[in-house]
Amino acid sequence: MGQIELIANERHLQERLQHYRDLNVPEKKLTVVSTRGYEDFLLDYPGVNERMTAGNTLEELLIQLDGSQRLTMTNQERENYSNALNNGELLLYIDNDSELDTPEGEETFELREERLAVSKEKVQTGEVVVEKYTDSKVEEFDVPVNMDNVTVERRPVEGEPLFETYNNTEDGDDDLGIIRIPVTKERIRVIKEHVVTEEIVITKEVVEKMEHVSGTVKHDDIRVNEVKNEDVKVREVKNIDIDK
Repeated sequence: MGQIELIANERHLQERLQHYRDLNVPEKKLTVVSTRGYEDFLLDYPGVNERMTAGNTLEELLIQLDGSQRLTMTNQERENYSNALNNGELLLYIDNDSELDTPEGEETFELREERLAVSKEKVQTGEVVVEKYTDSKVEEFDVPVNMDNVTVERRPVEGEPLFETYNNTEDGDDDLGIIRIPVTKERIRVIKEHVVTEEIVITKEVVEKMEHVSGTVKHDDIRVNEVKNEDVKVREVKNIDIDK
């Protein structure tokens, strides 16, 4: 009857394959089931079979491995195997229907034990949101501005002007008696410009911490009890007494 072991990673697979090699289990009795190929890794184990689940359900694959359908699973075991394959773990199928001859007079049975296989998966525990937004504030400051101011002042002229000058002024063009002075002032114009004042650097680092895990595992052992048949001994004693 075949059996299935859950394999967490390549290192675990190496240990289990070596374990069965040390027990002299033929490599052709071992099959690695995964969702991806392990051809390079199995170079040291050329006789070990390899099956991938692509295009096959777990039940179909197990029927191919164990055509006589001797392998029986509970619904929980089937779900555990399927979840393990989906999470990148492996299955190791061992065909226990060994063709090795058992010496006459001997009976064998297997002792099994459970082992803890720890796997890790990433889960999102939250997220950090860094959002840039625009804020506004009022800035006030004083700016000096210049403007022209015209002052007109009358000043008396001492003495009499020359007759010729007076006549020229009297008979001249009207525009000669007008003075135009431009008056200006400064106007404030506010211009806004974008300048970089600082930069935000966002980094993410992986922090490792130790978590203690434990689990209860079972293992098979043997207990030898000697059962004495008291009735047989009594009859033997009676027979001896009668002979005497």
